[in-house]
Amino acid sequence: MRGQLPRKPSTHVLLRASALVLSLAAAGAAQEVVTGSGGRGSVPPSAITRTSRPMRLLRSWDEPVKTGAGESARRVDVIVDYASGQAWERFTSLSGEPLGRATIALAAPRPSPEEIAEAFDFTRRVPELALTFKRFPNLVLEGGFILREAAGAPCGPGTRCLHVFLLSPDRAGLIRRVVVDVAHMRLAYKTYVPPPGRVE
Repeated sequence: MRGQLPRKPSTHVLLRASALVLSLAAAGAAQEVVTGSGGRGSVPPSAITRTSRPMRLLRSWDEPVKTGAGESARRVDVIVDYASGQAWERFTSLSGEPLGRATIALAAPRPSPEEIAEAFDFTRRVPELALTFKRFPNLVLEGGFILREAAGAPCGPGTRCLHVFLLSPDRAGLIRRVVVDVAHMRLAYKTYVPPPGRVE
């Protein structure tokens, strides 16, 4: 008895199979974009904002650039990466096309207002300083400038430490001086005293 010839798949089956292949391909592409974040370049620029972590946008500005074709403009974004301990300036055209980057030290960029606000908020909430705020409930917080130290110190390479001054309400008296590492959100110094011969 002769066997039956295999039937051709119906058009409906072919369409469903094609749709499944396209769906899987699209899902794979999306998965690659989302999970392929091993390097800095794989993070979409739109995901780096003034409050994002570990990569964070500190500030941006536009500046003129002279080229062979004349004068144009480019955008400069200052970005820090708390995880890798790196910072850089990202250059793009005003339309968003990448033009390059320049690496800078993590501690070098001036702190952003958002970083300073986070350091102040952390200082008010950290348990180690609870008694200080209980004793002086109306303290005024000021500061926000960078502390850079040698390797092995609490504010050595890879950190981003900000000074925070706890002042009396009239700002006439210094109650305490602390240092907050905003890269790792930790209290680097509960009480900071500058080394002898160092004026800060």
